Amino acid sequence: MNGREYLAVAAQYEADVHAGAIPACRWVRLACARNARNRQHQRTLVFPYYLDEKAAEDVCRTVELLPHTKGELSRVVSFDEEHRPTWNTIHLEPWQVWILTTAFGWKRLSDGRRRFRTVLVLVPRKNAKSTLSAGLAVYMLAADSESGAECYSAATTRDQAKVVADILWVMVSRSPALREHFGVKVGSRTSMLVEVPGTNSKFLPLSADAHSLDGLNIHLAVIDELHAHKTRRVWDVLETATGARSQPLLWAISTAGSDTAGICYEQVAYLQRILDGQITDETYFGVNYTIDDDDDWRIEETWRKANPNFGISVKPDDLARLANKAQHSNASENNFKTKRLNVWVRADATWMPMAAWTACGDTSLRIEDCRDWPCWVGVDLAEIRDIAAVVVLFRKPDGTFVVFGRYYLPRDTVERSPVAQYSGWVGSGWLTATEGNVADYQRIQDDIVELCRTYRVQEVDFDRALASQMQQQLSAVLGTVPPVVNVAQNLPTMNAAMQKLEELVLSGKIRHAADPVLTWMASNVVTYQNDKDEVYPRKAGGKDSHNKIDGIVALLTALSRVSVPVEPEKQFQTFIFGGVHA
Repeated sequence: MNGREYLAVAAQYEADVHAGAIPACRWVRLACARNARNRQHQRTLVFPYYLDEKAAEDVCRTVELLPHTKGELSRVVSFDEEHRPTWNTIHLEPWQVWILTTAFGWKRLSDGRRRFRTVLVLVPRKNAKSTLSAGLAVYMLAADSESGAECYSAATTRDQAKVVADILWVMVSRSPALREHFGVKVGSRTSMLVEVPGTNSKFLPLSADAHSLDGLNIHLAVIDELHAHKTRRVWDVLETATGARSQPLLWAISTAGSDTAGICYEQVAYLQRILDGQITDETYFGVNYTIDDDDDWRIEETWRKANPNFGISVKPDDLARLANKAQHSNASENNFKTKRLNVWVRADATWMPMAAWTACGDTSLRIEDCRDWPCWVGVDLAEIRDIAAVVVLFRKPDGTFVVFGRYYLPRDTVERSPVAQYSGWVGSGWLTATEGNVADYQRIQDDIVELCRTYRVQEVDFDRALASQMQQQLSAVLGTVPPVVNVAQNLPTMNAAMQKLEELVLSGKIRHAADPVLTWMASNVVTYQNDKDEVYPRKAGGKDSHNKIDGIVALLTALSRVSVPVEPEKQFQTFIFGGVHA
């Protein structure tokens, strides 16, 4: 049993935040000030709550008895008489002590039950929020004196819900003394079930299928990565399922995201209104570790504000590396701000570093000068409103690239579209207006065949959408040289191609003919990003917007195939209509 005075640690943390000894954003300062103010007014008619020292310290002491489960701190420190390993245990940092003592220490004067029913902890990646959450879940399951305690971790997917559940499972598995003292039983790692038969209590991960959540009687729900929830249904179901308990807890953890219409941002806004004094909700506690609007996101002092575990689980050199990368890439900047600084960044922030893209423009480039270089033709077809794009990507002997694009749009669409540039691009020859109100696939096919007659085309690479008929016709005309390839527009393929294109642009190793259509399309690309930081191209404003990206998709399609080895006998062949010429 350690002798830490947890409430003193928490009070000192608040004092250091107030004095500026600990860098903190406005929302952390306000959260600390709220708690300090509460202590001054406790046990009064206007504030019928009190800080229970024992309850505040019990949860911290329990968590600090639990072992680390991952990383360099997860190690065996000794063996007992039965040769069972003793694992290195958790040491709570002051900010974690402050959160736990606040969330669990405050009680209602009326019945001695916990004050807070909802806790929202917003903190960047690598700040051990999942470990902290798993630790308090062990406490809620085994040491909270709750009969039939139903404790769960929930997320958008079962795999995400398993993140906290797996940490908890390992913690309990490595803690024989805890299992013996509280009678905790551990199921298989596949099921993740941890239970206390003596009190009929259990902990399980839950998928985000709201229908499967009906009928629960929740004592604790840990909601992981709340920003990833597309709707508020899961939140509402879980919140409603706590109604039959005397002191349930909805514990939500998350980084920032981009969906400002989602449930996470709604809760962030609600917390901010509480901290600003606009509304009063004495059952809601939260803290948002982020940066202030006027902070320079590129410097270490700012990183410290958002990352309370800076120098501990958050490695300064890792942040410095990512920050340096972010200064040269819009997509990386957005990712750094959301994941590492907990800043909400709009999803429609441009992916392409446009200053670097523009610098790659060269008005002296002519496609006719590229006959000696192998090339890949990327094709993205369309029907009515979208632009059909055929992009030719040449690879020079020195490994650099040159790109040219051709674009097609029905004349009716050109005349009716609110995009004023269309008519100007048609007049200057950058955009081809085909007759009628639907895409002229025959014109596009003829141009592709002409390209194959003239240049050293290695492949004709299609986005498979709308392409089946043209692929068959081209294969019939071209034969097998060059091959017509169907490129899956999936996340792994596009992620790799986008990273490659961004690298080429930033290094100046790709050139374009100052193409205004392709430049416009590049500025319209935003990204979908998954939890593995893989990205996929989307157009700003959503699928029905007029911000077209078809030329960039065609370029990415071709670029994704450049790394595929070409058969040696085909490397130096040029297709000529009716035959092959070496």
